[in-house]
Amino acid sequence: MKRFVQTFLLYFLLAFPVLHMPSDANAHGTAYRLFEESTLAAVEFHYSDGEPMAYAEVLIFGPKDRRVEHQNGRTDRHGRFAFCPDMPGAWRITVNDGMGHLCKATVEVSPGGFSEKTDKPQGQMDDGPSVQGSKALKIIAGFSLIFNLAFAAHFFHQRSNTAKRRSSDGNKSGGV
Repeated sequence: MKRFVQTFLLYFLLAFPVLHMPSDANAHGTAYRLFEESTLAAVEFHYSDGEPMAYAEVLIFGPKDRRVEHQNGRTDRHGRFAFCPDMPGAWRITVNDGMGHLCKATVEVSPGGFSEKTDKPQGQMDDGPSVQGSKALKIIAGFSLIFNLAFAAHFFHQRSNTAKRRSSDGNKSGGV
């Protein structure tokens, strides 16, 4: 009998802490919820050649605060960014790729939906004149520019050498 009581006490001492442990520590728990019917604004940013502005920095400013951003983040690899506006008004979006390209957009949020409000046609960037064409055409144009600059430098160098020879030949014949 003594052995039975000892075994029972041992099982009780081992089982009690296990049975009374909290199943979840909710202080740092996580969860998620899917917004199926919420107001969601998704915007896609791209360069003038159609290439997406992948992983560019995004700042979203709400209608009430023009200095402190409502949200910040980065575009995905397709140049897309989504946010949930919490009030109607003009939401300003600034996208900066960190290499000198900056794109600004304004999304007008009304209780009924969204509309894009901008002074420029859709797809026009704020980073200067846009150059249309394929990458191959741009590469060819770059090599052509380099070749033409080298040719111009060679032409002016030859011209200055010819002028120096003429002036030195004129000095030799006039002095004898």
